[in-house]
Amino acid sequence: MKAAYHSVVLFVRDIEKSKRFYNGTMQIDIDMDMGINVIPKNGITLWQINEKHIIPQTVGMNKLTHKGIGFELYFETENMKKIAATIEENGIPMVHKFHEELWGQGTIRIYDPDGNIIEIGETLRCFLTRMK
Repeated sequence: MKAAYHSVVLFVRDIEKSKRFYNGTMQIDIDMDMGINVIPKNGITLWQINEKHIIPQTVGMNKLTHKGIGFELYFETENMKKIAATIEENGIPMVHKFHEELWGQGTIRIYDPDGNIIEIGETLRCFLTRMK
């Protein structure tokens, strides 16, 4: 069997709230918007949960709406100060503020509207420059 990778799918409770977060706050362009299914241009697909869909009927709605703690979505930036300011301005709940990882990279982790963990790290070039 050959299957081509497309994207990670996040099941969300409120597609409009998630679009505002990913498109507005995170500034990720939308490739395709089909109402309750949205495909940003970064390899993430957002699906609003529908109780009548086969997935929640099979695995249970509570498993799909539990805070996402088994993984994180990772993004990089050249400007951690601007990211930190945007997070604060928008009152986004944080896992932790700026933190220097053991290997020297600066990271911030936040929650998206459905409780999934988002890591935003400095690019390699950025944190190596900071380490000089």
